[in-house]
Amino acid sequence: MEFRKHLPQRQTPVSVLSATVKILTVTAFVMFFNYVPRVVQRLYHVTRPSSPSAKYMNDNLEYISIACVVLGAFIGMGLSSQLENALLQLHRQIGQWLRRYSPQVMASSSIGVVVGLIFAMLISMPVHLFFPEQRTAGFLIAVSCAVVFGYLGGLMFSRLGLWGQGGGAAPAFARGGAAPKVLDSSVIIDGRIYKLCKEHFIEGRILIPSPVLNEIQHIADDSDNVRKQRGRNALSLIEQMRDMDDVMLEVVELRREKDSFDDSVDAQLVAYAKSIGGVLVTNDFNLTKVAELRGVRVYNLNILANEFRKTLLPGDTVEVHVVKYGKEGGQGIAYLDDGTMVVVESGDKFIGESVVVEVSSIMQTVAGRLIFARVASNREPTVQ
Repeated sequence: MEFRKHLPQRQTPVSVLSATVKILTVTAFVMFFNYVPRVVQRLYHVTRPSSPSAKYMNDNLEYISIACVVLGAFIGMGLSSQLENALLQLHRQIGQWLRRYSPQVMASSSIGVVVGLIFAMLISMPVHLFFPEQRTAGFLIAVSCAVVFGYLGGLMFSRLGLWGQGGGAAPAFARGGAAPKVLDSSVIIDGRIYKLCKEHFIEGRILIPSPVLNEIQHIADDSDNVRKQRGRNALSLIEQMRDMDDVMLEVVELRREKDSFDDSVDAQLVAYAKSIGGVLVTNDFNLTKVAELRGVRVYNLNILANEFRKTLLPGDTVEVHVVKYGKEGGQGIAYLDDGTMVVVESGDKFIGESVVVEVSSIMQTVAGRLIFARVASNREPTVQ
């Protein structure tokens, strides 16, 4: 509950930005429209100084300026929302682009840009000295040299790496950071990856290969309504993850190798994750085993969820909610928070109620754990 109380505070920077953009936009349009009548008046004085229109402008310049100012204020208020959205989108794109590069590479590039601009100034200076009358040509040459040599300087210095961090846009894991995570379709459709990213349990770049995106699109276009809804929810989840400021989500194109024995999506994911030294995130048990045999690190969310299940031993007591009758007479069925089935002896009397039960035995089945318990309503639960 404490965490939820702090959520509205995250909207403060956006509110400040919104107010600032509105004020600046309205001010700019007001100043622009206030200047327009005077420009028109000067044009009339130059072209048709004795025309009725020029006389009308001279007599009513003050009122026309006020009307233009009001018009400019309304236009500025109307366009401020679109400008704010454009600035926020630009901010997200710049942030995602900058996170691809290390601070050392960006510092090297900045020094390279400065060196390139100095070199461009030295080259363009003789034009201003020996041809002072060619101001336009000299300005164009100076700007062209600044753009070309500034770009070349930043590019070359980023490759040099003044602090031993060359190679340009090296991935984060090569610099000692988190390895990139390669998602498959099962983990995206499952939806839990969104919550993990939201709570910052998944670090580093998150990569969605193009075959995975195509597979989800085919599911969204399926004739079966259930599969279609799951596919559309997965596509919506990808959009939400892409809009998160702290998530570096990228869709990468995978090229199919001509000499590849297996061109399936799973084989491409394993090969790609191995080639970049990344981590494959999936819910597929078979894909997990194949990837581990190929030497690829795997995060299986189902295995992770099983590891975080409640540890219950015979004799422990826990409170459960009995939801239905069991197969045998007198039995009631309840479920733990993680979905584990609990068979309650003599639990048919407590259908629809919460009751404290004592664990009598635990059976491991193919589908998971099966817990047998008996009612112990006079005791407090030892496991929450």
